Amino acid sequence: MHDYIPDTRRRVAGGIGALVLLALMSACAGPTETTEDPGWSPAALPGEAGDLPEGRDVVRRAIDFMQSHDQLAFEAIATYEVVQENGQKLQFDMLQRVSLDRPQRLYWVTLNDDAATVTAWLADGTFTMVLQPQNVWGQVKVPAALTTAASTIAEDYDVPVPFVDLLSGQAEELWLGEDVQWVDYVGEAWAEGLWTDHVALRRPGADIELWFRTRDEPFPVRMAIVHTEEDGLPKYSARFRRWSTRIRDGAIPEFVPPEGSEQLEVAPVIRP
Repeated sequence: MHDYIPDTRRRVAGGIGALVLLALMSACAGPTETTEDPGWSPAALPGEAGDLPEGRDVVRRAIDFMQSHDQLAFEAIATYEVVQENGQKLQFDMLQRVSLDRPQRLYWVTLNDDAATVTAWLADGTFTMVLQPQNVWGQVKVPAALTTAASTIAEDYDVPVPFVDLLSGQAEELWLGEDVQWVDYVGEAWAEGLWTDHVALRRPGADIELWFRTRDEPFPVRMAIVHTEEDGLPKYSARFRRWSTRIRDGAIPEFVPPEGSEQLEVAPVIRP
């Protein structure tokens, strides 16, 4: 679950690093939305505390809200850790821009901190991916339903789909399903310039923290995952921004092979 990390997570530190990510962030336009000034000083408390909500109720409200919209768009800055053979943990960053148009279209761009770019389309039963600077692309037929298609490319082709639990309808199973051992409401928290409901949950292999907006649009604001069954307990975190329930025109472009690119065969992974 939550396998948002590309195969490059096994690399060692190097390249241009975070400076490249910051340059890419400033150069790329994302989903349009009126955003708040994050600042660092919490605004007034949203109201009298009253009875604290149940953690499951907070998560359920967010899931129902996101599932009620056919279109979603957002950006996320993700940081993941890689445990080296000597036990040291290295951190790498990704900027991801995602557009979802249910029931059959999903598009994302991942900008890695070494300037490598992955652009991917899931649309009408076809998965297409472009890798730069390699200037190569591949295409394969997948099930038309997004949930099944996302699982297919993740399991059969080892392609991580960003935030697949949020986008494909799996959030309920992963955050509230039978495997979840407990869900706890931590409290109100000022995160990324917004008041949020902070929730912690535990399931086999992962300790998860989620921060949801307290207002009428309970989008995720932050996510943190500790992989408890992996050596060194590596952590994954994401900060969300520019949420929108409407995809702007042109946010999901038609696929056109890049000039001078090479098409590669996409073959399933052979597992032992």
